[in-house]
Amino acid sequence: MLQPGLPPGRAENENGSSGGRNGPDTDSSWRGQAMKLMVSGKGGSGKSTVAALLAKQYVKDKKRVVVVDADVSTVLGPHRLLGTEIPDDLIGYFSGEKIVREKLKASRQADTPQDAPVFGTWTYDTVPAGYGSIKDGIQLVTIGKLRDATISCKSPWMGLARQFILGMHLAENERLIVDAEAGIEHFGRGIDSVCDVNLMVVDPTYESIRLAERASEMAGNVKIPLYFVLNKTNERTSKTLRHVITDKSRIIGEIPHDPVLLGAGLGGRALPDSCPPAAAILKILEERRGVPS
Repeated sequence: MLQPGLPPGRAENENGSSGGRNGPDTDSSWRGQAMKLMVSGKGGSGKSTVAALLAKQYVKDKKRVVVVDADVSTVLGPHRLLGTEIPDDLIGYFSGEKIVREKLKASRQADTPQDAPVFGTWTYDTVPAGYGSIKDGIQLVTIGKLRDATISCKSPWMGLARQFILGMHLAENERLIVDAEAGIEHFGRGIDSVCDVNLMVVDPTYESIRLAERASEMAGNVKIPLYFVLNKTNERTSKTLRHVITDKSRIIGEIPHDPVLLGAGLGGRALPDSCPPAAAILKILEERRGVPS
């Protein structure tokens, strides 16, 4: 059962404003505008499952959704959970990692404003053919995967992810969900700065609890709301998580352990089109738009 927490504090920009929709303002306003959600968490916490459940629930609520797979470290992706085909890596549209790296470097050297979409602007309908896989109102875009074991620097992929999210213009009935890199690297990669909210998935493991605590400590320097979604819980583990998580105000919802979801994941099948706990989480998020939290 969903048990929403109270909204945590949100910081303002230096000029006291909360920013606008199309720039990478670090405290984006939610006032009546389409949201860009980042779903984060440790590897294995179920962040891809939560991202997919939220996307499918948005579609049920008559929204169109762009799902950005920004987890470059795994060759797997959320396509099976969403029921889509695998799109081509977006980094290939820009001729690969080397060209993207050079373009990002040139942008920095030219002191290009951080709110300038270096790689252009996009809409749901203008993602290049083959680089977005669409089914039932969900469009999956994969930034790219580290398929070469000799490459250790993720900067080109992370930079492109930030640029794509920044340049994506959403209509009122559209939403964007980012399946982020596992861990909390995204806090320093700038992806959070072009999103409106960070939903961190916390499962009943020590590592996940510690990651949530670390994220809470860093939240003051990341000026978008940070909320926790408890995942894969039962009555006992739910109570334990709610007891040990220090900043309980950040707990926005909970997706209990569900044999149907587990079976879909094990069988490589698409998740159900509706999930009441996911619907409750989205309802809270939509209600909090424009409300200082």
